[in-house]
Amino acid sequence: MNRIKITKALALTLIYVFPVFLFGQEDDAAAASSTGSAAAPAKGAPKAAQANTQLRTLHVAIHKLGLTATEILAAGSLDDLHAQYKEALKGGGFQAFTDHGKNMVKHGATLDEAIEHGDLLDAGHSLTDAKELGDYLRDPAFAGLTTEEAVELARQQKESVDSTDPVLDDGSGSDDGTDPVLDDGSGSDDGTDPVVPPVVVVDDLSLANEAVISNYATGYEYNEALEAAMTVATTLLTDSTITDALPALSVSVGSLTDGYNLELIRLLSAYGAIGGNGENVASAVLGSDYSGYAAGGTLSSLIQNSSADYLSFLSTLTGSRGFSEEDASSSVLDVSLDKITLIPGSTITLGTSGVDSTIDVSSKLTPAISSDDRKVLILGAAKDLTVAGNVKFTNPNDVEDHALVIGAADDVMVDGSNIEYTGSNLAIGAGGSDADSMYLVNTSITTGGNLAAGSLGNLNITNANFNVGMANSASSDPDNVYLYANDILNVNNLSFSGRVDDIYMESKTIHIKNTTFPATSEVMLRSQTGALNVNNSVAPSVVGAVNFHNVTHLGISNSVLERSHFDGADGHINSTVGLPNGTPFIRVRAQ
Repeated sequence: MNRIKITKALALTLIYVFPVFLFGQEDDAAAASSTGSAAAPAKGAPKAAQANTQLRTLHVAIHKLGLTATEILAAGSLDDLHAQYKEALKGGGFQAFTDHGKNMVKHGATLDEAIEHGDLLDAGHSLTDAKELGDYLRDPAFAGLTTEEAVELARQQKESVDSTDPVLDDGSGSDDGTDPVLDDGSGSDDGTDPVVPPVVVVDDLSLANEAVISNYATGYEYNEALEAAMTVATTLLTDSTITDALPALSVSVGSLTDGYNLELIRLLSAYGAIGGNGENVASAVLGSDYSGYAAGGTLSSLIQNSSADYLSFLSTLTGSRGFSEEDASSSVLDVSLDKITLIPGSTITLGTSGVDSTIDVSSKLTPAISSDDRKVLILGAAKDLTVAGNVKFTNPNDVEDHALVIGAADDVMVDGSNIEYTGSNLAIGAGGSDADSMYLVNTSITTGGNLAAGSLGNLNITNANFNVGMANSASSDPDNVYLYANDILNVNNLSFSGRVDDIYMESKTIHIKNTTFPATSEVMLRSQTGALNVNNSVAPSVVGAVNFHNVTHLGISNSVLERSHFDGADGHINSTVGLPNGTPFIRVRAQ
């Protein structure tokens, strides 16, 4: 297998098999037209949550309200939790759930009850006592009493009160049990009676995976399994900022197969961490034992030994692309799953704006003693990953026996920040299927070995420098750059430095503008049709083709490339000038 095929196998392995299998992807999107511009959006990558709303509610309940899994399960099912969430939204929006959701869940209170009696519930009183004895329990004279003492004294005082206490009244002159407003005891609604604010009805939230979460209704039989999985899932899905050291929490196959059950995968799927097609992907990968919700079970009997065992699912994950038979046989794709470590988070921020951060990853990516000991470390976000300041990952192991992967199931944003890895191979992957799933903008990315970047949507690169092969000696083989996008690859003002050998770019449509390839680089460009559109007067815009606008390859000419520098038909186009061994400097092929 030649160098370009080895690079392709390595890069696809890093981008798809590891971050995508663990965190998934969105459904394949149709190729869209593009001007070739790759400017970063005005705001950062994180978008509105696209996850299943019931699991999003669970995430908010634990991380915003501080509720434990035990407290949530004691209050009912996830359906019950989401019903309370929707009630709060109708009565006052997200702020109402933030302010009163804890008491709604812990005490089973309605939103109105949580608003009216929240002070007493927070003080440790039950909802029953708060409703029955609220006026008494709020008496300043009760300050300093224990909850039990206050309730006992309040009951004694209540028993001594006459029948003139305020009653609920609907204005009919008598309390018939249906009165919706508080009355001052006058026997009629004279306009001064306090009235509970009306509930404003809003459109219900869409449920992206209603069929999935409905299995966790009140009748679900495996609450113990669900609670254990919920605890693990919410731990994995905590927002994380990494600045000077790796978080203590890490996940490997060994830590998930003993005692953690299939509910964990189902929760992650419903949360959106395995993509919009997560249930179908999980069912295909894990089989019928996963599909049967009544079966329970653990992951240990379903997990395979190597990444190579999952290659057949790659086309399901990407929506179209897979390995060729020749690539699939490469040993590069065969990495033992127990050598893959995940540092998880819901959203992950690397570094701090305006600050240079250094993060040592050497403890996770130690030298391999054999090919079976090759390792992969993934910093993986179930939602978005953002690089906020210059980040340098350090590792004295610069042998190409490992890979550092930075990935997100949704979007990756690098804008105005630089990334450096002093070890060997570095990969950046985004599982979002939309136009802004990855931005590498105003950045310099340096790695000791190969560099791979891929997106299941669009990959947008503007004003960037890729500096590779910096850990290797001058006498060793140079290294490679691999760029992949499922839909559109937008490249504008990209430069290459270091010890660059092969450059591989693949997407349904490729736009390359204002870019110069090094004199010794072998460039493979693969698009949907394999057509080459060279138009140096206006921005290229042919869908399905490789589009050049002000592109130079220093091995061919110091001038901007023209169509006359190439020959061949669509799907098999070569530059007329090549390397000393006869290989064309630039090849354009169909997918």
